[in-house]
Amino acid sequence: MAERSKFDTVAELYAAGRPDYPAELYDTLEAMLNRPLAGAHAVDLGAGTGIASRQLAARGARVTALELSGPMIAQLAADSADLTSVSPVQGSATAIPLRDSCADLVTSAQAWHWIDPALGIPEVLRVLRPGGVFGAWWNRTLRELDWERAQEARIDAACGTWQQAYGLPADLDERYGLSVVTYDFAWERRVTVDRHLENLASRSYIAELPDPAAFIATEQTLLREAFPDGELTERFATHLIAVRTPADSAAA
Repeated sequence: MAERSKFDTVAELYAAGRPDYPAELYDTLEAMLNRPLAGAHAVDLGAGTGIASRQLAARGARVTALELSGPMIAQLAADSADLTSVSPVQGSATAIPLRDSCADLVTSAQAWHWIDPALGIPEVLRVLRPGGVFGAWWNRTLRELDWERAQEARIDAACGTWQQAYGLPADLDERYGLSVVTYDFAWERRVTVDRHLENLASRSYIAELPDPAAFIATEQTLLREAFPDGELTERFATHLIAVRTPADSAAA
């Protein structure tokens, strides 16, 4: 069965509403690489609309942005049209259309949980140069305040299986001789209620509801009552999981 994307119908919402990622994350990747991102070749898997790809390019990286969804890669290309350092490529992370040992850095922002690790990990290691770094990360929305918990309860009621497990295979050390390191970066952004709703509507678990528009309309009513000035603060903990391949030889 051919792979397909759950995000074909939400590319515009994704581009409009999704948050980017904190600068400390990219500082950490540079520290792991023992070099600046400037001039590095980064392969961004499941690049979506290019949020992380453009942040990598802003650090000076040359980015191959690989994305399965046709509508998402079209949005990525449109939003990155003025960046010659971002090359959109439609394709799968389980069959990366690049030569061996070509990348200094392979990334997967908000996407690795969609990728079969049994197929994806060998491909990541194939395209990484010796001493290269693979980093997967997610913006986890914090839900501790009253309004955050109330929204989480409504999401649970609408789609109880929405929570995803994030991580890398536990046997990376045993199978490939790689040690996993993890980092967490807390940050927040002030947005309009409408932008928050675009972010929420771009989530696959909302898009797949029988009537996602009705769910968002209810959220809009409740949030405008809770935030009459039309703005709210979204709070995140960005979780990074990373590995570095041996510098003297490629991982087996």
